[in-house]
Amino acid sequence: MRRKQLFAILMAGALSMGMVPSAAFAAADTVAAQAEAEGELAAEEGTDAPAEDPGATETPAETPETPAEEPTETPVETPDGTPSEETPAETPETPEADPTEVPAAEETGSKKIMIGDTEYATLKEAFAAVPDSTAEANDPTYIKISSEIELGETIDVPANKNIMLVAAAENIKIKRAAGFAGSLFTVSGGTFQIAGGTLTDTDGNAAGTGSITVDGTGDGTTAVTAPMVDVQSGTFGISDGTTLSGNANTSTDVNGGAVNVASGAAFYLLGGTVTGNTAAQGGAVNAASGAAVYLQGGTITGNTATLGGGIYSESAVNVKGTVSVTENKDQNDAVSNLVLAGEDAKINVTGAMTGSTISVQVKDAKAGTQVVTMDASVTDVTLTDVLPQLTYEGQTFTIGEDGALVDPTVTVTPTPSEKPEAKAAIKIESGKWTGHSSYEIKFHTNINGLYQVDWVKRGDKAPEINVSGQKIKADKSTTVTLTDLPEYDVDIYVTVISEKDSKNYKSVKVDNSAQKRPEAPVTPTPIPKTPAVTESKVQGFENALTFYPGTFYDFRAIGAGTDNADPHEGDVRWVPQYWSMSANPSSKDMHTTWKIGAAKGIYKDAETTYDIYVFFQKEVYSGTEWQAQSGIIESVRYQFKAAPLAQTSVTPGVTGSGGTYGGDGTTEESSDLTPTTYANGTSGSASKSAVSTGDESPVGTMLALAAASILAGGYVLVRRRKKEM
Repeated sequence: MRRKQLFAILMAGALSMGMVPSAAFAAADTVAAQAEAEGELAAEEGTDAPAEDPGATETPAETPETPAEEPTETPVETPDGTPSEETPAETPETPEADPTEVPAAEETGSKKIMIGDTEYATLKEAFAAVPDSTAEANDPTYIKISSEIELGETIDVPANKNIMLVAAAENIKIKRAAGFAGSLFTVSGGTFQIAGGTLTDTDGNAAGTGSITVDGTGDGTTAVTAPMVDVQSGTFGISDGTTLSGNANTSTDVNGGAVNVASGAAFYLLGGTVTGNTAAQGGAVNAASGAAVYLQGGTITGNTATLGGGIYSESAVNVKGTVSVTENKDQNDAVSNLVLAGEDAKINVTGAMTGSTISVQVKDAKAGTQVVTMDASVTDVTLTDVLPQLTYEGQTFTIGEDGALVDPTVTVTPTPSEKPEAKAAIKIESGKWTGHSSYEIKFHTNINGLYQVDWVKRGDKAPEINVSGQKIKADKSTTVTLTDLPEYDVDIYVTVISEKDSKNYKSVKVDNSAQKRPEAPVTPTPIPKTPAVTESKVQGFENALTFYPGTFYDFRAIGAGTDNADPHEGDVRWVPQYWSMSANPSSKDMHTTWKIGAAKGIYKDAETTYDIYVFFQKEVYSGTEWQAQSGIIESVRYQFKAAPLAQTSVTPGVTGSGGTYGGDGTTEESSDLTPTTYANGTSGSASKSAVSTGDESPVGTMLALAAASILAGGYVLVRRRKKEM
C-alpha cells in the first residue's frame, strides 16, 4: 500500500476521535483569528498558528477501520510536481506509463521557462512577470529556457523592462508557429538581449549555458510580413551562442529580415550569427535614419535582400572588435553585404578592430563620400589599422587613406596648398536677459567648426570644452538662448572649435553685468490639502461575495490623500495600516494583509451584511518627506455582503478571486478569519492559500492531517512517560 493511503488511514482515525484541530491543515505561516461578525467570517493571517488544546492530545480509544473502498484513478501531476484535482488511487509498485498524464510543457514539447526558481507556462507570461527596472536597479532579469518554444503571437518588451533571454541547454530553438506572419518580438522602449554561452548574473550565480536559435521559417507556406525582431524604440542585442535565421520578410512596409531598427532605437551585435534571412531592404538588419547600430562581434552571412543583403543602414554603423559581414547577396545573386544610404550613413570606428572582415558599398556613391570615420573618443586606433579589414564592393571605387571613396579611373589634379586657417576668434554681438532664468546671446566667428554655449557659477572655473557641439559657419551670426538658469549669478561662456584642427579654438566670457536680471515670478503658497480619513475608500466589496469553503477574496484600502503625486508642505494623507472585524480590536485582531474568506464557507439562505473596520495612519508632508503623526490612527467603518449559499450547492474546486477550494465538500461552517497578502494595503500579489501543502486534492489535506495526528500522538507519549517518572 502506498504511503499516501497509509497517511489517509491515520488521518481518518484522527478525525474519528476529534483529535486534529482545524488549524492542522492550515499553512505553516498562517494563523486563524476569531471574528466577531456572528463567528462566521475568517481572514488569512501571516505567521502565527493557534495554540493546541492539551486536552485534544489524548490517544484515540480505538483504531479506525480501513475504508471499504479506495479511489481508482491515478493522480496526474502538474509540471511542478503538485498533484492535480483528480482523485488519487493506489497503484502497483512499478506503475505503468499513464497515457493521460499532463505534459510539463507550456507552448510545445516538454520545455521549461524559468525566472530564478519560478517556472512559467509561456514565454509571454515570463516576460510579463519581469519587474520594472529603475536607475537604482537596472540589472537585467534573466529568463532561462531549456527546450524548444513555438511562438504564435508577438511578445513585446515595453519601457522599463530589462530582459536577458538565455539558454539553459544546447541547441535551444525559438521558432515561428504555422500560420503566424508577424514579428516574434517587438521592443517598445525596453532593453532586450538574447544570449547563449556560459553566463553568470551580477551576483555570480550561473544564469545560463547553451545556445539559442531564433528561427523565423514558420510552415513554409504562410507569407511572413515582418522581421523577427522589430525594435521600435529601446535597445536589442544578441551575443555569442545566438543565431537569428530563416525569416523571409515579404513586407515592403516594414523592412529587415531578422531585425528592423527604427529611428531612435538601437541594435547591438555582440556576438552570434545572423544568417539565412530575406527582406526587401536589409536582409539581416534594416536601420532607419536616426537608429543606432553597434557591431562589436559576431557574424552576418548568407542573407538576401533587394537592397542590403546583410545590413541596410541610413545611419552610422558603429564598429569595433571582431566582426564578419560577408557572403550576403541581393536579389540578383550579386554580393551585397553592408549598404550605407544617406548623408549620415557611414562606418564609425569606436574602438580597436582585430580580424574583422566587412564588405561595404554606398548607395548613390560618388568620389569623396566619407565611408569610414574615427569616433572622437578613439585615441589609440588609426585608419591605417582599420582599412585593411574593410573591402569596398564593386570595381568603380576604393576606400582612400582618409576613409573617403576614391575613383581610381579619375586623374586627380593636385590643388595648390591651402592657406593656413585663421586663428579662431569670437565677436559677441549682443546679450540680454529674456526672463528671470533665460539669457539670449548673438555672436559670430571667423572659422567653420563647432560651438558651445555654457555657464558656471560666477567666479568658478570656465566649463570644459566639448568637441561634439553644434555646427557653425564662418562670418554668420548665431543666436542662442540659455534657459533654466539657476537663482544665483552665473558667468556665461561661448566657445568655437575649428572643424579642421581641434587645437584651434577660442573661448570668451560674456559680460552680462550691465544687464538687469528680471525678478523671479512670485509663486503663491499652495493651500495644504487636508482630506478627512472618511474620504478613504475600499475596493473589492462592490458585489456580494460568495464564501465557498477555502475561498479568499482580495480587497484594497485606498487612503485619502495617498494619490497626491505632488505634495506640498502641510498636505495630509491617510495610509492604511490594518483592518479588523472589531471597532476596538486587540493586537491579534489587527490584520495587516488584505484578503478575506471563510475557511469552511458561509451558508446563508439570504444575503447578509457585515461591518469591517479599516485603520489609517495620519501622515503630514514636511516639505521634503511624509512624516507619520505619532498616535494618530483613525478607523473608518465599511460594509460587505455575503451572498446566499446553500450547503448542498458547494462543489469541490470552486475558485474565488484570491484562492481556491479543493476540499472534500464538507458543509460545516467556519468561524476562522485568515488575512493574507498586501502588506501595505495598496498593492501586492497573492500569497499562499489557506492550504499550504501544495496539494489541493483530498490527498493533500489527508497528508497534512496525518502529520498533525502523528505529532499529537508523540506529544501524548511524552506526557505519559513524564507521569510515570
